[in-house]
Amino acid sequence: MSKAIEPKNWAEFLKEFSLRNKDRRARFNVFYRSGETVEEAEEGHLEDVSLNKNGNETQVIVKRVDRSDENGETMTDTIGNVRGIAVQYETDGSENILEITDGKNTLLSLRFESKLDGAS
Repeated sequence: MSKAIEPKNWAEFLKEFSLRNKDRRARFNVFYRSGETVEEAEEGHLEDVSLNKNGNETQVIVKRVDRSDENGETMTDTIGNVRGIAVQYETDGSENILEITDGKNTLLSLRFESKLDGAS
């Protein structure tokens, strides 16, 4: 099941979403309007998802930590010109995917490890 988030609620939703999903493994899948799909090779553990206004542009900033070694490098992705935010739920009701659509109609899907089977 997918639920679109109203733009007026984006900032508060992302703040609460970050708290609920902190430290969960996640990776991006990108779906371009052309039909091309790209899956991110590396996972990161979610640190924070936030909303930023840069002039007339709305940005979503996603911070994840690579815990595959002792360095714990932070990966920061900034998605510009955001036009839509939605969340998909797992069968147990947990949040499974955060969907962000930009002004080019590109869908960036942040897929989380499943709380049911551990897959992401």
